[in-house]
Amino acid sequence: MGSQSISLPALWHQHEIVFGFSTAIIFGFILTALPSWAGTADIKNTGLVILVFSWLLGRLALVLSSLLPLPLVAILDLSFLPIFAWLVVPQLRNVHHRIFLGLIVITAGFFIGNLCYYLGVIQHEQQLWQQGLRIGLYAMIFHCSVTLGVLGPIFTENALLEDGRPTEIGHVVILEWLSAASIIALAVADIGAASTPISGALALFAFALHAVRLYRWRSLSILTSPIVWVLHLGYAWLCISLLLLALDYFGLAIGTESWVHAFTLGGFGLMSLGLMTRVTLRHTGRELRPHP
Repeated sequence: MGSQSISLPALWHQHEIVFGFSTAIIFGFILTALPSWAGTADIKNTGLVILVFSWLLGRLALVLSSLLPLPLVAILDLSFLPIFAWLVVPQLRNVHHRIFLGLIVITAGFFIGNLCYYLGVIQHEQQLWQQGLRIGLYAMIFHCSVTLGVLGPIFTENALLEDGRPTEIGHVVILEWLSAASIIALAVADIGAASTPISGALALFAFALHAVRLYRWRSLSILTSPIVWVLHLGYAWLCISLLLLALDYFGLAIGTESWVHAFTLGGFGLMSLGLMTRVTLRHTGRELRPHP
């Protein structure tokens, strides 16, 4: 694998979905949500300009990768996450809710995954760059699980309250922690090439936990609120992707890597659209009831 192959459409597509597109969505949302949810300072002015520029520089480096030395491409692309960590992570020491420390796991997951990807490409080790992509994918899944796990019940309760149907859903602490831990355990088993029965059982266990979570949200009660049920639907696709992965491990695969696209298109895609719509409406002073 040389300097030209990194720009091949298939390889570029895989890398940029995980380390380009998704990082813009995830860390953009984090920068928007943290000040109001965790009480951290806004990242703005010079800090924000540097952060955005580093992300754009990484995208440009990938496009020009056939003309640049691969180590330089790697350095330019990898710079984004250390800069984000430098701006945000020190502030997490002062937050009261430990759930926000999950941001460290997400940031580290993306950085380690991207680093493994470039090391694999530079050293011509296909297994290593594939593992790097896998690590990044599980960082996406972990973010989706934690973010929707926290926000899903809150947004559902608010929608029902506005509709004159106050309902308490809340969070079951042990279920929240087990759901997050199940994704980490599954990632370690999958990336570490654990035996099929172990990985399959972990995928099935993760599916069961997330399905119970979704069941508690009373999805049928918010069908009149698209801005909420789109998040329920995205979370349902996360559950489906975990089930498809379990079936894959047990030799009952439905298509090649179908679980990956079920998550990236269904789970992550719908979560992104739902949260971007909500954040845009909220931060422009509009009602959270988008019209066609």
